[in-house]
Amino acid sequence: MVNASSDRVQSYKGMERITSGSFGEGLELQGSDVDIMRVIPNVEITESPHQHIHDIDTDDIKPGFANLRHIKGDNEKRLLMCRDVEGQLYLSSVLFKRQFLTNVSPIIHGPCITDRTGSFDYAYCLHAKSWIKDALPWISRSNKSWPTSTMKQNIVDHGVLFVPIGVEQSLRDELQWRISFSVGEKLLIYSFTQTQFLCYALMKILLRDVISQSAGCKDLLCSYHIKTTLFWISEELPTSVWKPENLIYCFMKCFKRIVYYVENSLCPHYFISENNLFENKIIGHDKKKLLDTLRALLDYDWRCLFFSDQISRTSMLTIKQYGNTHNLRTSDLFVDDINKIVKSTVLFSNHQTIRYVRNVNMVLSNRSKKIRSIFLYNMTRRCCDTGHSISIASSNGNKYNYKQFKQCLCFLLQSTHHDASSGWLMVACLFYKTNQYNNAFHVLSYSLKKCTTEKLLLGTALSPSQRELLFRVRIFRKLGIIRSLRFILLDDITFPINSRLIPDELQIDVDIFPYVIPPVTLINFLTFLCHYHLHNVINYQESLQDIHHTIEEEYFISDYMGKASSYNCLGICYLMAGQAFKRSKYLLPDVFYNPLFRRLSLMESFDV
Repeated sequence: MVNASSDRVQSYKGMERITSGSFGEGLELQGSDVDIMRVIPNVEITESPHQHIHDIDTDDIKPGFANLRHIKGDNEKRLLMCRDVEGQLYLSSVLFKRQFLTNVSPIIHGPCITDRTGSFDYAYCLHAKSWIKDALPWISRSNKSWPTSTMKQNIVDHGVLFVPIGVEQSLRDELQWRISFSVGEKLLIYSFTQTQFLCYALMKILLRDVISQSAGCKDLLCSYHIKTTLFWISEELPTSVWKPENLIYCFMKCFKRIVYYVENSLCPHYFISENNLFENKIIGHDKKKLLDTLRALLDYDWRCLFFSDQISRTSMLTIKQYGNTHNLRTSDLFVDDINKIVKSTVLFSNHQTIRYVRNVNMVLSNRSKKIRSIFLYNMTRRCCDTGHSISIASSNGNKYNYKQFKQCLCFLLQSTHHDASSGWLMVACLFYKTNQYNNAFHVLSYSLKKCTTEKLLLGTALSPSQRELLFRVRIFRKLGIIRSLRFILLDDITFPINSRLIPDELQIDVDIFPYVIPPVTLINFLTFLCHYHLHNVINYQESLQDIHHTIEEEYFISDYMGKASSYNCLGICYLMAGQAFKRSKYLLPDVFYNPLFRRLSLMESFDV
């Protein structure tokens, strides 16, 4: 539910956001990827060419793919993405992807645009609201009550997506688009019983931890093959079979079906069965190696799962930490749910300013108290984003500026409910920007007291001591996951491009990219700046040493980018204090991650 509400809140300007992949399905395992789809608005696609802009052409192309023929409309940007083939204009999937390349996400990876760290895959796609003819047989295909007719109708009503990737090794792959049923697949997985979902999770663990780790088997099978197999087995078996006591039977049924598919080099797509997902992919020596591995694992029956570190480690952790499993289930699930949310970054990855009124309407329109609380939690982050866009210094007079200050403060105070520190640190930034240094000191001191070692840093896994604390302290379970995050979570502070709240000393760093600073680093940096402007020399020198110590201890610094921005803040402090520093020691070598290179080059250009 947190994931779904985040998708709704972070859809903007008509561009729908769909979190797909393992995370979007609610199944975040070790090494799970984060795939985000963005549906481009105002592009009409249909199989009725006389009515709309793009016609779906599936003639002379592999099932599951299509060409998008341009029928009418003279949008110049769209025409530039078309290629002329025998007098017909076709939308190029390659040119379509290129328009979304940026300095932050400069890499094309299959149908996706990927950021420099490889953390996120963004797939920009097109939406056809009507169901396509190639998938019509799926609607009428007989089954044993799964999926239900209502579920089928919901999937058909959504239509399909077109993802910019062509048939591998095709001469015209530049003009081809893959037909995607991502939304329908998510709906099917959401309809799984507990046993179906557990079976799906176990199959993915077996693939990721065991099969793919075997020599010569990496990247031969993928998660989509597992999901497709689960769909077929779920359709074939009566729903009465999917019970907890039949989990091993269902798991082995799926495993044996995968072996059968590999043996016959045939894995039919669930919605378009004529599309063989194994076509020209698992052949020759690769097929032999994969079959040898699968048959060897099959000899172990369901016990092959214990070759996975995730399975064996979880079993040992349960025994070692808790002695027995009595009353363990609900408490441990609570800790695991917290761990999933804290490790994930996709829920908090978007920093677009979204209309406040729209968020309020989302909260008020839901009757469920639980869903409202989730929307409210997402809204606290959006409040901070809104604060970044409010001008707090203008030539319209003191009365206007005071009104803007109060409005910005109102939004930032609401954002303090998101986690333990980030909202308060933005309040401190507001006080600093308006020269209220003493007020800033009070907020910074309060924020620092919250940055204690038991806190959970977003984007990192829970340590054993943190898991133990969450397990033992009952108050968090009473509060629930969403309310607990306000007290136990720490998050990096992100200043979006052209932020009005970023300190002037860092303004140059948000001209091109958003700027991310770890919480304790920002506390010490703002403390230094306040003392500097108050001419408290001894105090700002102490703050400078505090930043140095924070970096050395990597105190709540989770990654390379956080360390780079911390070094950047340290370098700025040295420059302001007029102290010499060794460039090689305080600068990371990658100019992309450390804008102090740019700052120094600008300073050197004015040297006489």
